[in-house]
Formats: sequence, C-alpha cells, structure tokens
Amino acid sequence: MSTTEPALILKTAPSGESFLTLYALSAERGLFHCLKRVSSGKRKPGTQPDLFDTAEIQLQPAKNGNQTLFVQDYRVVCTRGNIGHSYSCLLQAANYATLLIRNATHMPDPEALFGLAERTCDAFNSGKAPQIVFLKGLYLLLQTEGFPLREDWLQGLPNKSRIQACDLIQKPITETPSAQSLEACEAITQDLSRWLLRKTDVILPG
Repeated sequence: MSTTEPALILKTAPSGESFLTLYALSAERGLFHCLKRVSSGKRKPGTQPDLFDTAEIQLQPAKNGNQTLFVQDYRVVCTRGNIGHSYSCLLQAANYATLLIRNATHMPDPEALFGLAERTCDAFNSGKAPQIVFLKGLYLLLQTEGFPLREDWLQGLPNKSRIQACDLIQKPITETPSAQSLEACEAITQDLSRWLLRKTDVILPG
C-alpha cells in the first residue's frame, strides 16, 4: 500500500543507471531512504528532487517484500535554492544534513526533529550567517534530545564565552554579524563539538 507524506531531502546519490537514492526526513518515519526512477524524458517542473526541498512524496514498498521504498510521485512543497548561492552556506547546511543522517535514527521524536530541521533549513535559505545558523541548529537539536547542555556544557564555559554562547543561541541572528561574533561562534561550536565527543555518542560531520 502506498503512502504520501511531506519529507525534507537531506542527500541525493545515484543508484545504478536508472535510480536516485533520496535520504529524507519526515515527521512520520523519521530518517529514511527511498529510490526514485530517473526519467530520461522531459521533466515536469517541481518533480526533480533537490537538496533541502520539502516535498510530498508518495512511497510504495517493494513488491518482493523487502524494505525498499520506491517513489511513485514527488511534488515540491518548498524549495530552498538560496542555500546553494553561497559556498559557506551550502557547506554549513550540508554539515547539518550530515549530522541528521548520522544521528536521526537514534532520536525518538521524529515530529519534533522534522519541525526543527525545516526551521533550520529555512534559516540557512534566508541568507543569515550560516555559522550561527549551524550552531543554533545543533544546540536546539541536542536540547530537543534532552542532553544536559545548560547544566553541563554551558556551565563549563568561561564566563565571557558563556555569555557569548547564550547571545548567539537565544537572540535573533543579525543581518550583518560582526567579525567578533563570527569568531566567537566558531570557537563555541568547536567547544560544543569537543564536549559531544567526550560526553555523548553523537556522530559529528567531518
């Protein structure tokens, strides 16, 4: 029986000559992958998968009983083409997508994860500073999963860094953040990454 649901496209990869593998995240399934046949003819607008799309995907299980899912229909709901206009933004968004691909199957609330991932991709697409978007997205993802960030990680930062971290994470991202803010963001992201390596089994990108 086929089902249709909105999903966020995190990665695409060729699968043989006839198919494209889509790595996607939905509120119902969480992280999953499916196969979409590559059309050799003229493609209808809105039917070609692109990174960071949200699309209504009609899925059909394989007839032989295995767990492979095939795409019967693909309709774009929201495209986020602005992400690809900046290399820095594309790199940070790809890192965020990799983070989700490596960890989402272990996260228990796919609905909350899907909503957060969409909002983070919207922020990348808006042109806001991608380094800060990634830090906020990472922090909120970990907070959603119940990691003791306030009680442990933030408390372990020097006072100045803790204030900077709270400002970067909690306040709206300014249109043109200062060089000092971006330097602080990089240092804080690295510190959070080291904390994750020490204290959790989260698999980081890179």
